[in-house]
Amino acid sequence: MNPKLREALLYTGVNLSATVVDYSIFLTLTHLFGLPIIQSIISYALTAIVNYGLTRRFVFRHGLSPKSEHRRFLEFAATTVGGVVITALVIWLTVHEMNLPPIEGKTISLLVCFVSLYYVRTRIVFSKNTDGPAVA
Repeated sequence: MNPKLREALLYTGVNLSATVVDYSIFLTLTHLFGLPIIQSIISYALTAIVNYGLTRRFVFRHGLSPKSEHRRFLEFAATTVGGVVITALVIWLTVHEMNLPPIEGKTISLLVCFVSLYYVRTRIVFSKNTDGPAVA
């Protein structure tokens, strides 16, 4: 199988797992409190921790650029902040401006985040080592 296709499929699988966690938290909090933007931010942030662990373990394991794990985690966290902003903006637009139900707004925000964060994370956070073997 083509390595890029394999990577994209693994990334999709990991994100589907994280999505289950995200929706579970989001739906529970929204049912209890009814504040979709705040609940979406909370669920997204908690899911990011799960997502990083799964992504690092199953998707981007080999041939990464030689940077420290600390730096890689900070870059992942920075992209997560970007994802939170995208999520909040899309939910505000879809729920409060377009009057869609919160679950539909959340789904649209998830799709937008998935595509944009995959692009950024494959090029920055989990970039491949192009300079030869990694230095320990």
